[in-house]
Amino acid sequence: DRIEGEYVVLEVNGEMIDIKKNLMPNGIKEGDIVEVVDDEYVILVDETIKYKKVIEDLFNDLKENHWQSFTYLIQ
Repeated sequence: DRIEGEYVVLEVNGEMIDIKKNLMPNGIKEGDIVEVVDDEYVILVDETIKYKKVIEDLFNDLKENHWQSFTYLIQ
């Protein structure tokens, strides 16, 4: 989910848990999808790419199809 100081906040089954950053793989970034394999956290690169593409597509759809409604709401 996100990184807060020395902790990585993970969403697991709808709940947020804090894990020490030093227990995570080097180079972990916000939005990375991880899994425990042999008692170690591993970044699932393909799943992360797919997830980020879905989010990007949703955002682009919002901009293209609903931007005028959205800008009206924030004025």
